[in-house]
Amino acid sequence: MSLLAILVALALIVAALPPLVLGVALLLGRPLVERNSVLAAELQSILMLALGLTLTLAHAMSGRGAAEVRLPPPLDFGGYQWVPVLLVDWTSIAYLGLVCVVYPAIVRFSIPSFHREPGAARYWFLVTLLAFALFATSLAGNLDVLFVGWELVGLCSVQLIAFFRSNPRGGENSLRALVYYRTCDAALLGALVWLHGSFPTAEFLRFHEDSGQSSALAVGALVLFASLAKSAQLPMSPWLHRAMEGPAASSAIFYGALSIHLGPLLLIRTAPLWMAFPAIRLACAGIGVSTAVYASLVGRARPDAKTSLAYAAMTQLGVMYVELALGWHEFALLHVWAHAGLRTWQFLRSSSLIQDFQSNPLVGAQVSARFRLGVETLSIPVRWQRRLHLAALRLFWLDALQWQFVARPWLALWRRLASLEDRVLAPERRRSR
Repeated sequence: MSLLAILVALALIVAALPPLVLGVALLLGRPLVERNSVLAAELQSILMLALGLTLTLAHAMSGRGAAEVRLPPPLDFGGYQWVPVLLVDWTSIAYLGLVCVVYPAIVRFSIPSFHREPGAARYWFLVTLLAFALFATSLAGNLDVLFVGWELVGLCSVQLIAFFRSNPRGGENSLRALVYYRTCDAALLGALVWLHGSFPTAEFLRFHEDSGQSSALAVGALVLFASLAKSAQLPMSPWLHRAMEGPAASSAIFYGALSIHLGPLLLIRTAPLWMAFPAIRLACAGIGVSTAVYASLVGRARPDAKTSLAYAAMTQLGVMYVELALGWHEFALLHVWAHAGLRTWQFLRSSSLIQDFQSNPLVGAQVSARFRLGVETLSIPVRWQRRLHLAALRLFWLDALQWQFVARPWLALWRRLASLEDRVLAPERRRSR
């Protein structure tokens, strides 16, 4: 077993142990005391940072462009083996480095924020589980492993949006985010099934050899659609401002730094499947441009700091989609790093905005000037400026339309199926009693 394989396996174990311990304690109804929960998260963040640096140095010294690590298959059923394949290359190192840098800062910021907070044990479990999911997603060598990490990130996101259980609006917004997530996750699952049915392998390093497959266009289109919800790109973007119901720390790590950039990571990993098709590249660029324009206009009209930051992040993600469509993948990764660092700092400081205004009047003057530079600078008649501003305040009616014609019918279908299941199983339940 090579040194690189040992480091990768050790990194996954270190990332998995804290959420496993915290989760089992919660499941048994005996959550750890706050001091121990914090200690578990701190140790995880420090060890992940150390192992991430060691992994980077080991990969640089090996001189190899990419190295695969195959773990023993945990699932072997009916002739099918699920083989976890991990990949260490400069793309995974870049995103893993971002995780290792941002996560310790979020942990440090969360310690005073959640001191004696009801549900703090649940928060630390979800944050440590997120760290493991991001570690697995960063090092994924095939779409199977990436899908597992992708789903765990979505689960943590939905749970943290509804973290404050005394706020009923958080539960509603969490449900809306779940609808968008699941719609695009179904496309990713469909792409994965199609890959296993039509391609020799689902490994990222083999996609260059398989890009000539007749089904590559369909798989590439599914992957592009699957990336939209995580990165809040049109038309799957209205959930992002609702995710601001969660704590500031979770907003920073999810919607400022790490989770929201998983869409570009997925597209970079699967680029050989869709870069050869101008239609998909044009669709990717069109989505990015339209999202950037939409989010820029809406963000200027939002009255609160966190929602304005959410739409600013959405705008930058739209620019990244244009960069990916143009084939500037290395530049897009650099953009991810720069954007994640800035947004993390801004989200963490959003709770102190009132204090900033009080302690430094110049901040207030700068913000007021920025808000005046909205649609008023456009060379269009005043009445159209007002209409555009009102439309931006209403999110261009996109949220209401999708809730009315997509989310509500989808939820109604599952309520009907749940009711049907209860009627079918009712006689069996009575007999079992």
